Amino acid sequence: MNRTLIRLAALCALLAPGSAASAGVLSGNCRVAEQPAATLLYPYFETDLEHLDGATTLISINNASSRSTVARVVLWTDWGAPTLAFDVYLTGYDVQTLNLRDVLRGQLPGTSPSQSPNGPLSDAVSVFPGCDAAIKTVTTVDRDTLQAAHTGRPLPGLSPAQCLGSGSRGPQIATGYITVDVVNRCSATTVGKLQNTPADPAYFAAKGTGLASDSNVLWGEYFYVNPSKNASDSNTAVHIVADPDVFSAGDYTFYGRYVGFDGRDDRAPLSSLYYVRYLNGAAFSGGTDLVVWRDNRSAVTSARSCGTSPAWSPLGEFQLVAFDEDENPTEIPHSKAFPLAVQKVHVGTDSLAVSDNFGWLMIDLWHADSTHAQGWVGVVMSAEGRFSVSHSAIRADDLCNFGM
Repeated sequence: MNRTLIRLAALCALLAPGSAASAGVLSGNCRVAEQPAATLLYPYFETDLEHLDGATTLISINNASSRSTVARVVLWTDWGAPTLAFDVYLTGYDVQTLNLRDVLRGQLPGTSPSQSPNGPLSDAVSVFPGCDAAIKTVTTVDRDTLQAAHTGRPLPGLSPAQCLGSGSRGPQIATGYITVDVVNRCSATTVGKLQNTPADPAYFAAKGTGLASDSNVLWGEYFYVNPSKNASDSNTAVHIVADPDVFSAGDYTFYGRYVGFDGRDDRAPLSSLYYVRYLNGAAFSGGTDLVVWRDNRSAVTSARSCGTSPAWSPLGEFQLVAFDEDENPTEIPHSKAFPLAVQKVHVGTDSLAVSDNFGWLMIDLWHADSTHAQGWVGVVMSAEGRFSVSHSAIRADDLCNFGM
């Protein structure tokens, strides 16, 4: 348990009143909170492509400003590979809701200065370059590629078989995560390309002058719904603020892996250390699922032979400790509970075994080889296969004091 004591002791020293470092812990520009931001992270989606009344994920993208703005939506597989990128034009105080089942079937929203309604409290419609010219269409081939990538099935037209995701939830269950960035202009809809996504080195330029903007105007939520089970749940998106006056070359930033950690994305990093309760029994008969998003620190994730994994997977955790309700800690050694860029893991299964049905977890998402890396943890506790509650885990550190 030496690492546990060291990690906890270091954290307590930082949090101690009057300590030299305490003023910078979870404060200032490194604070991640529910506030208008330049980037939204929807950390996990899951959609049943076979059953129309099965599980799906809805997201909302909202504009907090009276001025029009453009948001670039990018879907990523659970290996962290970008698959689909398209724009949503938002008038002042606008909201756009997307059903991931529609998106994965190639049905994208039609938004533009000439199509989107403008409310009485909004400023006059702003015309951004390319927004009326951008055609949001997905061909049949692209749709099949998109669905294969997110279900871990072989990509069409490639021999030998190549995959872009794990398929851990089954061949008809699409999973992944989504990022949404404020951008300065519209771009073409793309499938299976790095261009005009955060993985494109030209996406960011100093002080928000690239395709991506630094305007902190977006807010959002996501919803897990399953009509066949009469069940639903929701949480706020992860709001990531841009601040061009804080981050510079060598800083760890949210999109740092794509810009060589030169700081030009200006986005605050997420935390690496999280505390979260788990309950398995009594009122919560359905137990606890953890949704964990991780930075694999890989700038490019390419298709690989199906049945294999990217070179960085499994990531492993620097430390995973379970505490029971009598404060007894048990380290889960050599853990690989969260091996991918994003996953949903049920507490108490073989991949995340705990000795007690009630307690809490300390999850340190630095990689197993001690590489520091950001992450995000959310929890869903359910009962009777229908009722549930969800929230974000407690952030116990930040990465603003770390270099690349």
